[in-house]
Amino acid sequence: MDPHKLCSGKRIPQASIKDNTVNYILHNAYINGQPQAEAVLIVKNSIVHVGSLSNCRHLAGLAGEEIDLGGKCLMPAFTDAHSHFVEYSKSSILVNLLNCNSIEDIATELQRYRAQLSWPAEWILGGGWNRNTLSNPMTLNKTLVDKVFPDLPVALFSRDYHAKLLNSKALEIAGWDQHTPDPPGGRFERMPDGSLSGVLFETATEMIDAYTKDPPNQVMVDSIKDRVQSIYELGLIGFHSMEHQASAQLLRQAQSQGSLFRTCWHFQAGELDRMIAQEKKSYDGDEFFKIGGLKLFGDGSLGSRTAAMYDPYPGDVENRGILRYHDDELYRLMEKAARAGLACTIHAIGDRCVRQIIDATMRLRVEPAYKNLFHRIEHVQSIRLSDIPLLKSSGLFASMQPVHIANDIPMIHQSWGHIKEEAYAFRSMLDAGIPYAFGSDSPIETINP
Repeated sequence: MDPHKLCSGKRIPQASIKDNTVNYILHNAYINGQPQAEAVLIVKNSIVHVGSLSNCRHLAGLAGEEIDLGGKCLMPAFTDAHSHFVEYSKSSILVNLLNCNSIEDIATELQRYRAQLSWPAEWILGGGWNRNTLSNPMTLNKTLVDKVFPDLPVALFSRDYHAKLLNSKALEIAGWDQHTPDPPGGRFERMPDGSLSGVLFETATEMIDAYTKDPPNQVMVDSIKDRVQSIYELGLIGFHSMEHQASAQLLRQAQSQGSLFRTCWHFQAGELDRMIAQEKKSYDGDEFFKIGGLKLFGDGSLGSRTAAMYDPYPGDVENRGILRYHDDELYRLMEKAARAGLACTIHAIGDRCVRQIIDATMRLRVEPAYKNLFHRIEHVQSIRLSDIPLLKSSGLFASMQPVHIANDIPMIHQSWGHIKEEAYAFRSMLDAGIPYAFGSDSPIETINP
């Protein structure tokens, strides 16, 4: 184990990362898993002994440098179970609206970004906008963005990544207008006169990806390397990343250029056929880059009121959210992946979607050949209490993000007040013995554990 994989609440000197000729003795700490031990000896970036301080000193010889951890807890580093790490990295070089709480803030940040842009961008990308914090949310539309970028196409994700804001130039490039129909599992927001506002929801957000162009490759790789360096002091050295193949390639490039991290890549639905053709399977790879599963979006989000629910949203009796797949459609997709040795990692926020995934997984597990695959359900922000035993029986692994709770409380009262006992029922799930892990969903929330 590398020395920067240790989290004590105190930063290990960066020399331990760069110079593997230095021996370190970490002492005066509660050593997680070895409470009777006094010290840890690190030689050439590997832990070689855990035991008494005297033994560590003897084994280190004169080359050992001692680090007093001040009585803190010494732990192995954390792995973030759910992130979008390349998007998190690119947020340092793309439009970042996470701290914008008004239309004026957004306009100012767009103007600042344009003035400071350091490369000849073909598209303006980024995001972080949140209509739930705006006093006049419907004014966040293409007209606002056109004022700053009349000549360059713009595509900006919402904070929850379930909506996207385009300007007129982007709509023009895609060839979309008031006559363009909504796609299955998605929606184009329309103005009172029927024209497109520029805001897209769910599957509609993916349709623009065929047209967008990223910043220069090395600029993005450098942003990953910088972010990796910054997470060490947070106690992180690994992360599961839910992103496209292009992002996975950027992660591999960063590793080839010396960036040290462990990652498990969960690929997108559009890449399933290619993965099957290449005979890739879940868990292929090594300890630094491993294939996870097929990442599916079962529904939308609470903030966009697109999470698929059994009951309609208050004040909108026609809206029960967006379920991206019919029941049989989801099962067939999961079965296709399982047949090729690929597990599924499925986003589910609404109670209707959660139950759909439980049912599909239980149906899949009837087949003995598929029982060894490690299927995951992501988020589980609402679940009917009667479905918790079924979730346990399904064998699904729950990947959850408690960090969302604070920001979601107002929206829970607004949209799920009638079923608030279902929201974030983590304690009930843990008491039921459901296996779980926590993650950040960065860049939607902070990556700091």
